[in-house]
Amino acid sequence: MLDRATRRLGALPIRCPACGALTVASGFGQDLRETGRCRSCQATNRNRQLASVAARAASEQTGRRIRTLVSLADVPGFRIYNTEAAGALHAAVHAMPAYRCSEYFGPGHSSGDLVGGVLHQDLMALSFDDASLDQVWTSDVLEHVPDPYLAHREIHRVLRPRGHHVFTVPFHQTGYLDDVRARIRDDGELELLAEPIYHDDPVRPEGVLVYTIFSLQMLVRLSEIGFTTRMYLLREPWSGIVGENALVFDAVKV
Repeated sequence: MLDRATRRLGALPIRCPACGALTVASGFGQDLRETGRCRSCQATNRNRQLASVAARAASEQTGRRIRTLVSLADVPGFRIYNTEAAGALHAAVHAMPAYRCSEYFGPGHSSGDLVGGVLHQDLMALSFDDASLDQVWTSDVLEHVPDPYLAHREIHRVLRPRGHHVFTVPFHQTGYLDDVRARIRDDGELELLAEPIYHDDPVRPEGVLVYTIFSLQMLVRLSEIGFTTRMYLLREPWSGIVGENALVFDAVKV
């Protein structure tokens, strides 16, 4: 929850972990996670959550004190792959020479294709070389992948040793088994296993289907793949990170 002063003023003074600006976050709505935009770069609360953990991971990887994503521009050769080709996180690091970004444009394309000048990648079959990336960012993406653990294996493959996959997903903290709501059958047809849920998507105006809502089973599966996974429940008002659902995962390739 926001304190009374913030609710009254409608703004929270912050140092944004994405753009690094000393500014304010404003426009907090009922869904705190998706609102409260940085006045400088438009990063939402959720964007800042991922940025904070990614900067923390980069500090560990480089031995430097990195507080914001823009500081990564000073790290030569640091290779980031972001599964979004727009938005505040993309804007913070897009000028880095080794930065890569993509969108998913559907099964009619192959990973590595350019669609309207934007790289297409299927997380279940990435086109990147083995051990070629330092960090991978997926922000509320893996719930929309038909086989999310195949995607995790691909991410593990392309990360360098001690590389970090920083990600957010819908997660039931008190549940054990993943809630698998849809799947692709062996014959290639979609099978719904529960009432369908669709999330907003910048590429598909009709929305994108949720295949999985994750739970503690995810941590076990990631360990089997070869990750040591940290789960952060953040509360960093000075970074504009507020609310009860500031949950970010950092899976480190061992």
